[in-house]
Amino acid sequence: MSRLFHTLRQAWQEFLAFRVALLYLLLLTLLVLVLPWLPLPFHPNELDLEHVFQRPFDWEAYQQGRPFHWLGTDTLGRDVLANTLFGARTAWAISFPVMVLTTLLGVGLGTSAGLYGDKKARMSRGRALMLLLAALVAFYYGIYLPLQLTSLRFDTTAYTYALTLALLLPGILVFGITPLLKRWDFFCEEIALPVDQAVLRLIEMLTSIPRLILILVLASFAPPSLLLLSLLLIFTFWTGIARLARAETLRIRELPYFEAATGIGATQAQLIYRHALPNMLAPILVSSVFGLASLMLLESTLSFLNIGVSTDLASWGRMISGIRSNTSAWWLVAFPGALLSLTVLGLQTLSHYFLKSSRGNTRL
Repeated sequence: MSRLFHTLRQAWQEFLAFRVALLYLLLLTLLVLVLPWLPLPFHPNELDLEHVFQRPFDWEAYQQGRPFHWLGTDTLGRDVLANTLFGARTAWAISFPVMVLTTLLGVGLGTSAGLYGDKKARMSRGRALMLLLAALVAFYYGIYLPLQLTSLRFDTTAYTYALTLALLLPGILVFGITPLLKRWDFFCEEIALPVDQAVLRLIEMLTSIPRLILILVLASFAPPSLLLLSLLLIFTFWTGIARLARAETLRIRELPYFEAATGIGATQAQLIYRHALPNMLAPILVSSVFGLASLMLLESTLSFLNIGVSTDLASWGRMISGIRSNTSAWWLVAFPGALLSLTVLGLQTLSHYFLKSSRGNTRL
């Protein structure tokens, strides 16, 4: 961790673009956090049907005392300034938590694949069978069934029952039935789990299909919602982080200090948390920041296609799609598009110079 802070401090001192990008992102994040308390003249979903497609900076309306929209309005008279700012809030609210969960999932699977391989992870047949069944049950009651309940508009009681079963049934399978299977020798026999091959085949399966097409197919089974979009992004974005974590684990596993730690009897958990993860933190962080920029672009693309968040949330992509109703309303593309471009550019600049600084430290 100290090496990470040293790299950040060095990048801050050496590169002006890094400082500008970091300050911009910090100010944008602060704006997103305090946005609900700012005295904006209009709300994102407030309609002004008398002033649809009002041009930005219409000083005549300001002088006449009419409702003044600084950046104009869209096809329903919604304020572009308010929707642009709240669109940034929506983009951060989706992209950042999704990227955190994606990173955790990818690092966990990739590190396990690189460290255990296909022969080091061993488990009894009974426990392996119950874990597989528990994962399927948790997926059905924890993800699939709540999505179906959302499409059918059930009340919260149904969600409570589904989530309770998603926690209760896997626990019964793992902690209740697994001990009973020890009565049979067949289920007590240990087998090697092909962790590496399983992760690699899953990565190949997901990356063989274009991400946008896969999301479009999966999103067709349920109406647009924040939960659905987050799950789809997590399901399709973890592969890059997992591949990087696996490669870094394979590299670190051959280093002398890692072999020494293995030789003195360090446990697998100690090898992962004390030796593997701290030394792959910098490339994982760079990949996560790049992934955050990609998530913002993808969220805007899906919202443009009306597949992303629900219509009651402001989104850059949905604002840009309003240009289809009036191709002369350039402000519907210019302002949200500019903020999206600046945010993505800031994230990529941050990653580029952080990676450049970390490579310089590695050479030293």
